[in-house]
Order: sequence, then structure tokens, then C-alpha cells
Amino acid sequence: MLKLGFITAVREDSTLWGESFYKRIMPNLGPMYLAGFVEKKRLPVEIQIRDHLEDFAGFKPNVLGISTLTENFEFAKQLARQAKELWNCVVILGGVHITALPESMTQDFDYGVIGEGEETLCDLLGAILEGDQSLERMKKIPGIVFHSNEGLCKTDYRKGIPSLDEIPFPARERYLKSGGITYMMTSRGCPYTCSFCTIPYTSEGYRVHSPQYVVDEIRSIKRHYPEVKHIRIFDDLYIVNRKRVMEIAELVAAEGLNQELSFSCWGRANLIDEALIASFKKMNMTYVAFGAESGSSRVLSQIKPGSSVERNQAAIDQLHDHGVGVACSVILGHPLETEDDLWATYEFIEKNLPKIFEVEFNVAIPWPGTDLWQIALKNGMVHPQMDFSVLKETAIFPNYCTDYYPYMNEKIAPERFDLIMADFKKLYWNLFKRNKDVVRPEHYAAKNDIARLF
Repeated sequence: MLKLGFITAVREDSTLWGESFYKRIMPNLGPMYLAGFVEKKRLPVEIQIRDHLEDFAGFKPNVLGISTLTENFEFAKQLARQAKELWNCVVILGGVHITALPESMTQDFDYGVIGEGEETLCDLLGAILEGDQSLERMKKIPGIVFHSNEGLCKTDYRKGIPSLDEIPFPARERYLKSGGITYMMTSRGCPYTCSFCTIPYTSEGYRVHSPQYVVDEIRSIKRHYPEVKHIRIFDDLYIVNRKRVMEIAELVAAEGLNQELSFSCWGRANLIDEALIASFKKMNMTYVAFGAESGSSRVLSQIKPGSSVERNQAAIDQLHDHGVGVACSVILGHPLETEDDLWATYEFIEKNLPKIFEVEFNVAIPWPGTDLWQIALKNGMVHPQMDFSVLKETAIFPNYCTDYYPYMNEKIAPERFDLIMADFKKLYWNLFKRNKDVVRPEHYAAKNDIARLF
């Protein structure tokens, strides 16, 4: 029987508060979906999902799947080299980074999976089980990239699974621990094309699980983790299909799950209205997060089509007035952002502090596949064979400094930007101090530690 291991490359940085707690509460669901799908196909494979290579010492995988984001790509290469030295195993790379930038594939890995991985992984495992990894065989597997004597080979595009309900629930019970909070995905992709976001370039359209599948998965979570009291719906954009959102809320309420659980989700300001908020209340959606991104109409029109400062304000007001918590994110340092634009964002946040539960502060990063990547590529800031460890998010915003993170703004000198950020950091700490007394410490440590938590 083939032994298959999964690991997510996550930089291990002792300065990140609650890092180990976060890994247990909000781990990468990707390997768990893959494990469930492989088992559904009844391949003769034994599977383990672990946090560190040393956790596989007794298992000694024949195949190791490594999932990584761009910021952890260098660490993923290190893991691949170590795994090959230890077990001489086949190493398969997956995740957003290799999907967005296949040309960054290095010979540390045997295969990279581009896009959705369930069917592609099963095809790869089939070839390995049959002992046929010939160039001819590999070229017939859609959705992969690999090195050969012909150079870098990228096979045909693989379409995503049309009905997501064909994918089993992620195999949480074999790996995930819980401290009362967990999360789930009810859809894949997003129909919008924001300039800073990788999703439109790494996902195929927008596909959803049916309302009944979603509720069945919620019940599965409760069965395996009776201590869970809150579920974060971690879709890129949960509320795209308002009819579906309302149907899920009706089913959750009909089964009494809204009495046992609370929920939260990612929204979008221009989609939020009174009817949708009524469904939030019915489902016990205690807070909704959305990307406000900027307090400047000029900047918003450039980076997030269909958004406006006025609509962001209306969404905050409506959610707050109906007793639904509001969390927002902003992105600072866009290439053409001026000081006036920055201060408009500052004023937008400051005036809404009484209504906002939390603000996630981000600085613009040129992620592969985005419009920002293309700008950075043109300016010589990035390239496919670069050291990707420099493209990292500021997991703890007060750590931000232009000396240590990519700086893309063309209108404000770095020294001046750092001075302005000092004022934004005061806003961050004001929120931190205010929330510290109302959120349980163990949840708060993880929640304020990691970017894009909501």
C-alpha cells in the first residue's frame, strides 16, 4: 500500500503570537479535502496529515504532498529537499502559489498541481501505483507542471469538478483539534476581480456546495466536535448567491443549529441589504467581515470595481443597526495612493470605530497573478525565480516597516509612509486594547495574529 503524507508549508516564526494554536484551529483544509477524495476513490493509499516533517518519522511516506502560499514557497522547497533525503519520496507541490506562477516550479519538486487538486492528485497516484511515471504518461495528466529532459512541461488545463457536492467533507476528524472555534468552506472562487487578489487567477469561476450539503457538513462538525460553538464560513465571498444564503439560513434554523452555534462570514458591501441581514440574524451570524480597502473613492475605483466609500459606510451602518458585528479590512500603500488617500482611509476607520468590531490592516503586496504583480514585474521588483520569502504579509501590523516588506507606492517616500503608518498603528492598538477585555484570550491571540482571519 502506498503511503501518502500531507504537510502545509508554514513559516515557523516565534514572533507570531499563538502560531501553534492557529494551526490547530484554522489549519489548511486543502489536504483534508484531498484525503477525503482519495479515500472516496478507494485507491490503495494510507494517508497521514501532519504539521512537521519529523511527525512522519515512523510513517516514512512514499509520496509527500506539500501545500504552500507564495510567502512560504522557500520553506516548501526546503521541506521537499529534506523529505527526499529522508525517504527518497515523490514530492507533489500544490496550493495557490504554483497555480498562479507555474514557471516558478523548481526541481526540488517532482510535480506541481495547477488549480483544483482532487482529480489531478488521483491521476498522479494512479501513475505512481502503476509504476509508470514516463514522460508520455505524465503529459496525459491535465493540470500539472514538472521538469523533464525537454525542460519545464505544463500540461493541458484541467476543468474543476462541476458539482462540488461530489467532493466529500474534509477529513477533519483525523487531524483537526478544536478549542470551540472551527471553520468551513461552502464555495470555491469569486466572481469579482479585485486588483490585489489572487482568487480570480487561481480559481475556476464560482462554484458552490448545495444548501443541504452545507447543513450536513455543519452537523458533521457538531458530531465530531461537540465543543464547537462558532463556525467561520471562510469562503472567498459567501454571499454571492443571496437565494442560496437564505436557503442555508432557513435550513440551519429549521434544525435548531442556530441555537447551538454562531457563525461569521466574508461579505461584500454592495451585496449587503436588509433582506440579507434578516437571513444573517436567522442563522445567528454574529459578525460579517468585508474589504473596505480604502476611504478614498479614487483608490477604490482603481482597485475594487463596483465598490464605493458610500456603500461601505451603508453596510457598516446597516449591520451595526441590526446588531450584527462588523469587521473590515483595508489595504494601504497602493502604487498610486497619495497622502490624501491614506488620510481618507484613516478618517474612515476612526469615525467608524464605535461600530467596527475589528479592522485588519494590510499593506499592498504583489502576489503572483494579480494586477499588482504585473506592476511589480514591470518595475523589476519581482520575477518568477526570485526569493519569495520577501513577499510576506504583515501578520502583526505593528511589525510593518518599509525596510522589511515590499513597498510599492510611487507617490510617497518610504520614510514618510512609515511615519504615517505610526498613526495607523495607534488605531490598531486602540482596537486591540478595546477588544482584549471582551474576547477570550486564547481566541484573541489567534484572531489578531493572522491576516485574513475573517
